[in-house]
Amino acid sequence: MRAKRDMDWKIFIKPYISSEEYKPYNIDSKRLNGFIFFIILGFITSFSLITKVEGKSDNYKTSNPAHFKIQKLKETINNVEISNAMIESEILLLNHSLAQMLESKEKQEILMLSRFTGTHKKIGPGIVIKLSDSDKPLELYENPNIGLIHNTDLLNLINDLWAAKAEAISLNNERITSRTGIRCVGPTILVNKTRIAPPFVIKAVGNPQELIKSAEKEHLPTFQVAGIKYSIEKYNKLEIPADNTIILAGDF
Repeated sequence: MRAKRDMDWKIFIKPYISSEEYKPYNIDSKRLNGFIFFIILGFITSFSLITKVEGKSDNYKTSNPAHFKIQKLKETINNVEISNAMIESEILLLNHSLAQMLESKEKQEILMLSRFTGTHKKIGPGIVIKLSDSDKPLELYENPNIGLIHNTDLLNLINDLWAAKAEAISLNNERITSRTGIRCVGPTILVNKTRIAPPFVIKAVGNPQELIKSAEKEHLPTFQVAGIKYSIEKYNKLEIPADNTIILAGDF
C-alpha cells in the first residue's frame, strides 16, 4: 500500500518544471480590448448619471419657491449689513465733527465768559482814559462835590465802554468783571476789595475808534463841564491783568 502511494506522488507531482516544458499564458487580445472597453463605458455612464443628478438638483433649486425666497433673504441680509456698515461710518464721522464743534463752541464760550469773569489776562489794542478831580477854585455858592469823581461817574463811563464791545476793562489795574462792585468809601472808592483814589486810570481792550466814540458820546462831555480833567490815548497793545479777587462765602 505504501509503494502505491509513492508511485502516485511521482506520477502527479513533479519536483520542478523545465524551461523546455514552460509555456507562458497567452491572453486573448480581443478579450482584453473588450474588458477595457466595458471599464471605460462604466466610467462614462457613471459620470453621465452624476451630471444628470446634479443638473436635476440645480433645476430643482432654481424652480423651488422656497429656495428662491432663501436666496432673496440672503441678498436682503447682505444689503442690510452693507447699509449698516455705511451708517456706522457716517455716525463715526458725525460724532467726530460734533466733538470738534463742541470743542470749538466750548472755547468760544470760555472766551466769552472770561470777558465777564476775568479769569484770564487780556492783551490787545485799546484805549487808556485818565481822570482827575477838578482843581478849579470853587465859588462860595458852588457845591464842592461837583468837581469830584464819584463811583457813579466811573460806572457810567465803564458801561459806555462795555456798550462799545470792550473785551476787557480795568480800573487802576483792578479787573472789572460781572462780580465787581464800585462803591464810594469816604474820600476813596472801593473796587473789588481794593481802595483806590484819583487819578483814576481806565484801560479797555477793544476797537479803539469804537471805544473812544462811545466814551465821548455822553459822559465825558459832562466831566468837562464839571471841570473834571481827563485824557484819552490809543494803544496798539494793552495788557489787562486777570482778576485775582478771592470770593468768600459772605461776599454775595
